[in-house]
Amino acid sequence: MCDALIIGTGIAGLAAARELSRFRLVLVDARDRTGGRILTSNVLPDHPVDLGGSMVHGFNEGNPVAGLITRDLDMDVHIPSPGAKGIVVGPDGPLAEADATSLLATSAQNAFTPAAGTSPDASVASLLLPTRAHDPRLVALARTAEIGAGTTLEEQAAQYAGFEQGYKGTDAFPLGGYGEVVRNLVAEVKAAGGEVHLDAEVSRVEDLGEGNGVRVTTKRGQSFSARAVISTIPHAVLQQRPPTFDPPLSPQFLGAIERMRTGALEKIVLSYPSAWWPSPAETGSFLLLPLSTEPISSAQTLEEVFSRAVIPVASFERIGVTPHPTLLAYVGASAARAIARFSAEEVAAAFHAYLVARLAPSSGTSSSSSPSSSSVAAPSPTTSRVTTWLTDPFSLGATSAPTPLKSSSLPGPNPNAAGVRASPLDFHIAGRPTWGGRLGFAGEHTDVDNHGSVAGAFVSGRREGARVRECLEGWEEREVKAKGREEKA
Repeated sequence: MCDALIIGTGIAGLAAARELSRFRLVLVDARDRTGGRILTSNVLPDHPVDLGGSMVHGFNEGNPVAGLITRDLDMDVHIPSPGAKGIVVGPDGPLAEADATSLLATSAQNAFTPAAGTSPDASVASLLLPTRAHDPRLVALARTAEIGAGTTLEEQAAQYAGFEQGYKGTDAFPLGGYGEVVRNLVAEVKAAGGEVHLDAEVSRVEDLGEGNGVRVTTKRGQSFSARAVISTIPHAVLQQRPPTFDPPLSPQFLGAIERMRTGALEKIVLSYPSAWWPSPAETGSFLLLPLSTEPISSAQTLEEVFSRAVIPVASFERIGVTPHPTLLAYVGASAARAIARFSAEEVAAAFHAYLVARLAPSSGTSSSSSPSSSSVAAPSPTTSRVTTWLTDPFSLGATSAPTPLKSSSLPGPNPNAAGVRASPLDFHIAGRPTWGGRLGFAGEHTDVDNHGSVAGAFVSGRREGARVRECLEGWEEREVKAKGREEKA
């Protein structure tokens, strides 16, 4: 029997492992790799791009992941130099800089903050969008909040909008990508004598009672016993295809899991032989505003999906640690669910065509907001990546979403959720230990303030690892004292 077993080798599981390094430790992961929703890909040689978690938000503003990377792991980060241009692309092409600045300022001024007494039946969309209905561009800017959330404004409860207080401010990229962070953390586990088992999807977690620990069984028939277990299984997997827990988890826990949502967010990465878009040396991002106000839900083609969505696109030609001609698009919420119907090759090809049509490539590199008159064809991508977090059986989505408006549309019907409205308290309930402290839960979905982020995963793993460490040390101390009394007797 080991002292502690951790289900999952993402940031939450590895953060917990650091707190338990002096104990006999086993980590199991359903995937054939470590990292969970951390995945770094070299789209071009020596140019890593993160397909899952990517930036340390609030690097200079107290995000504890910054200390993990730079102090504990002695890694460097890249903070893009200031001054990168952001181009807003409307239906008629790139907006003039003054127009874009004015539009963004107006959008910021009309940001939504729930007032005291906000109705529990109000969605963010119902209160925010009417104030912007006179200008479709302002509606589109409001919907940029859907991308990181992974759910539409119509699905988000207005009374809890902005409840979480995640880290914001300086954005930093770990050199080598977050995959390098994971590799270093796994190396720490192994150096301390810990075991890491891959292709080990857990099918059953069974409490054997006080003093006997917990037994974990995998679908391949492996069996592990541990004095304590920490589950970092993502929220959507717990909701839709969980392992068997014996005895069953509490109605309060199950209700919270069912009321919560996991959002949809996918990334499209296109690398080119050369940068063909406007002002590549100065432009760090493009914001593609929709061409149509038709709902994404009725879109039949990828072109229709993209043309109805607001899509941010980052350029590594400007923000990369070394410039490389790669564009990365964020496709969230309804659009992310819509593209899941198509193959990765279809999505990449269609988005390349959409980019060319929207950015109007030219032979020049002028910083002018309008394309050059000497247009040339953009080169085809040399490499592409399209994530599939929504259909990945070990994630079933990106990360937990803001508190949903209603629980009635949840999959499954579950009596534990019936008649109970979702609230931010659900994130807290999802992180409560059970079985006398022998089973605990971590993961970004268990952190109220930082859910949906690497910081949430790290904070929750550190929290749960410290709790289990206290349990193990307490159990050890009581056992030593009991043995001493027996010897005296």
